[in-house]
Amino acid sequence: MTDQLHQMDELFFAGKVDDFLQKAKENCEAKLTGMTFAGMTHDDVVQEVLLKVYRTMKDYDQEKARVTTFVDHVITNKIRDCLRKAGTQKNLTNSNAVLVSGGDENEEETMISRIAAPSEEFRYEEVEMMIDIMEYMKLSTRDKLILQMRSEGYYHEEIGQRFNISKERVCQIIKAILKQYGEL
Repeated sequence: MTDQLHQMDELFFAGKVDDFLQKAKENCEAKLTGMTFAGMTHDDVVQEVLLKVYRTMKDYDQEKARVTTFVDHVITNKIRDCLRKAGTQKNLTNSNAVLVSGGDENEEETMISRIAAPSEEFRYEEVEMMIDIMEYMKLSTRDKLILQMRSEGYYHEEIGQRFNISKERVCQIIKAILKQYGEL
């Protein structure tokens, strides 16, 4: 690791911006391991971090700190900013309202968006999926009602008020149902 830090210093002073940013990217990706951001992918966060690193390098003062220390500080602060941004009410509302994705862990969100998107026109597969969930999964009456209300366009807050639970709990219940459905 120490050798890698010296490499960053050397790359910066040699003016090799692309190589320097590649090392900063590797450092950022290592810090992001295990973190999740509502509404943002790791690539989005890495891109924001690298833009911040690139923009702030003109503010670097060699007398105050080494390049690696400065860059590490910038990366850490930008990741914290992204975490704060991902946790804001406005972002969570947007993340919960528009759920899009393709595969693996985001498959649950895709299923939610299929059945939870307030739309007057359901496609055949969506109706079939709802029937499968309601009939073949051994869900409690409450869970069925929660899923049905969400598919009708109710917000998590409204559903939570109806059942005296938090909107976060509503989201957890829906995700658990869809995860269980995905395992069938």
